[in-house]
Amino acid sequence: MFPLSVINYVKIGLVALVLCGCVYLGYSFEHSRFMAYQERVEAAGKAQEAKNEQILKEQQVTTERITNDYKNSIARIHTYYGGMHVNASSSAMSITSTAVPFVDGTPSDPQFVEKCAMTTQQLESLQEWIREQVGIK
Repeated sequence: MFPLSVINYVKIGLVALVLCGCVYLGYSFEHSRFMAYQERVEAAGKAQEAKNEQILKEQQVTTERITNDYKNSIARIHTYYGGMHVNASSSAMSITSTAVPFVDGTPSDPQFVEKCAMTTQQLESLQEWIREQVGIK
Protein backbone atom coordinates (compact mmCIF):
# COMPACT_ATOMS: atom_id res chain seq x y z
CA MET A 1 0.00 0.00 0.00
CA PHE A 2 2.70 2.50 0.92
CA PRO A 3 5.92 2.32 -1.08
CA LEU A 4 8.00 3.16 2.02
CA SER A 5 7.83 1.86 5.52
CA VAL A 6 6.17 3.86 8.32
CA ILE A 7 9.55 4.50 9.95
CA ASN A 8 10.77 6.23 6.80
CA TYR A 9 7.67 8.42 6.76
CA VAL A 10 8.29 9.32 10.39
CA LYS A 11 11.91 10.15 9.59
CA ILE A 12 10.85 12.33 6.63
CA GLY A 13 8.25 14.02 8.84
CA LEU A 14 10.86 14.71 11.54
CA VAL A 15 13.31 16.10 8.98
CA ALA A 16 10.55 18.34 7.55
CA LEU A 17 9.66 19.45 11.09
CA VAL A 18 13.31 20.25 11.89
CA LEU A 19 13.65 22.19 8.61
CA CYS A 20 10.49 24.17 9.34
CA GLY A 21 11.78 24.88 12.86
CA CYS A 22 15.11 26.12 11.45
CA VAL A 23 13.33 28.35 8.95
CA TYR A 24 11.14 29.75 11.71
CA LEU A 25 14.12 30.37 14.01
CA GLY A 26 16.02 32.10 11.19
CA TYR A 27 12.95 34.20 10.35
CA SER A 28 12.31 35.16 13.97
CA PHE A 29 15.99 36.09 14.51
CA GLU A 30 16.08 38.33 11.43
CA HIS A 31 12.64 39.74 12.24
CA SER A 32 13.79 40.72 15.74
CA ARG A 33 16.90 42.37 14.25
CA PHE A 34 14.71 44.22 11.73
CA MET A 35 12.33 45.40 14.47
CA ALA A 36 15.29 46.68 16.52
CA TYR A 37 16.58 48.49 13.41
CA GLN A 38 13.16 50.08 12.84
CA GLU A 39 13.05 51.26 16.44
CA ARG A 40 16.53 52.80 16.13
CA VAL A 41 15.53 54.55 12.90
CA GLU A 42 12.33 55.90 14.46
CA ALA A 43 14.22 57.14 17.52
CA ALA A 44 16.84 58.81 15.33
CA GLY A 45 14.07 60.38 13.24
CA LYS A 46 12.33 61.78 16.31
CA ALA A 47 15.63 63.13 17.65
CA GLN A 48 16.35 64.78 14.29
CA GLU A 49 12.84 66.29 14.20
CA ALA A 50 13.38 67.76 17.65
CA LYS A 51 16.76 69.12 16.57
CA ASN A 52 15.23 70.59 13.40
CA GLU A 53 12.50 72.30 15.42
CA GLN A 54 15.13 73.77 17.75
CA ILE A 55 17.19 75.01 14.80
CA LEU A 56 14.09 76.51 13.20
CA LYS A 57 13.24 78.35 16.42
CA GLU A 58 16.80 79.67 16.68
CA GLN A 59 16.69 80.82 13.06
CA GLN A 60 13.37 82.59 13.59
CA VAL A 61 14.66 84.33 16.72
CA THR A 62 17.83 85.38 14.89
CA THR A 63 15.83 86.65 11.92
CA GLU A 64 13.48 88.59 14.16
CA ARG A 65 16.33 90.11 16.16
CA ILE A 66 18.29 91.16 13.10
CA THR A 67 15.13 92.55 11.47
CA ASN A 68 14.43 94.64 14.56
CA ASP A 69 18.06 95.81 14.68
CA TYR A 70 17.86 96.74 11.01
CA LYS A 71 14.65 98.72 11.50
CA ASN A 72 16.16 100.52 14.50
CA SER A 73 19.32 101.32 12.54
CA ILE A 74 17.32 102.68 9.62
CA ALA A 75 15.28 104.83 12.02
CA ARG A 76 18.53 106.17 13.53
CA ILE A 77 19.86 106.91 10.06
CA HIS A 78 16.66 108.80 9.19
CA THR A 79 16.91 110.73 12.44
CA TYR A 80 20.60 111.51 12.02
CA TYR A 81 20.47 112.51 8.38
CA GLY A 82 16.97 113.98 8.50
CA GLY A 83 18.24 117.47 9.34
CA MET A 84 20.94 117.37 6.70
CA HIS A 85 18.64 117.72 3.70
CA VAL A 86 19.14 120.88 1.75
CA ASN A 87 16.05 123.00 2.09
CA ALA A 88 16.51 126.26 0.23
CA SER A 89 13.57 127.98 1.91
CA SER A 90 14.89 127.47 5.45
CA SER A 91 18.54 128.14 4.74
CA ALA A 92 19.98 131.58 5.23
CA MET A 93 23.35 130.61 3.82
CA SER A 94 23.99 130.25 0.13
CA ILE A 95 25.56 127.16 -1.36
CA THR A 96 29.28 127.62 -1.93
CA SER A 97 30.07 127.79 -5.60
CA THR A 98 33.75 127.02 -5.08
CA ALA A 99 33.11 123.51 -3.74
CA VAL A 100 35.29 120.80 -5.13
CA PRO A 101 33.21 118.62 -7.49
CA PHE A 102 34.85 115.31 -6.52
CA VAL A 103 35.78 113.45 -3.29
CA ASP A 104 35.03 116.15 -0.74
CA GLY A 105 32.51 117.97 -2.88
CA THR A 106 28.81 118.30 -2.18
CA PRO A 107 26.64 115.59 -3.70
CA SER A 108 24.19 116.57 -6.38
CA ASP A 109 21.43 114.64 -4.59
CA PRO A 110 20.80 116.11 -1.12
CA GLN A 111 19.64 112.69 0.14
CA PHE A 112 22.71 110.92 -1.28
CA VAL A 113 24.47 110.44 2.06
CA GLU A 114 21.34 109.05 3.71
CA LYS A 115 20.77 106.62 0.83
CA CYS A 116 24.38 105.43 1.06
CA ALA A 117 24.06 104.92 4.82
CA MET A 118 20.80 102.98 4.37
CA THR A 119 22.33 100.76 1.67
CA THR A 120 25.39 100.13 3.81
CA GLN A 121 23.22 99.26 6.81
CA GLN A 122 21.13 96.90 4.69
CA LEU A 123 24.26 95.11 3.47
CA GLU A 124 25.74 94.85 6.98
CA SER A 125 22.47 93.50 8.40
CA LEU A 126 22.22 90.94 5.61
CA GLN A 127 25.81 89.82 6.18
CA GLU A 128 25.20 89.50 9.93
CA TRP A 129 22.03 87.47 9.27
CA ILE A 130 23.91 85.11 6.92
CA ARG A 131 26.80 84.66 9.38
CA GLU A 132 24.43 83.79 12.20
CA GLN A 133 22.26 81.48 10.07
CA VAL A 134 25.35 79.57 8.94
CA GLY A 135 26.56 79.37 12.55
CA ILE A 136 23.35 77.69 13.76
CA LYS A 137 23.86 73.92 13.81
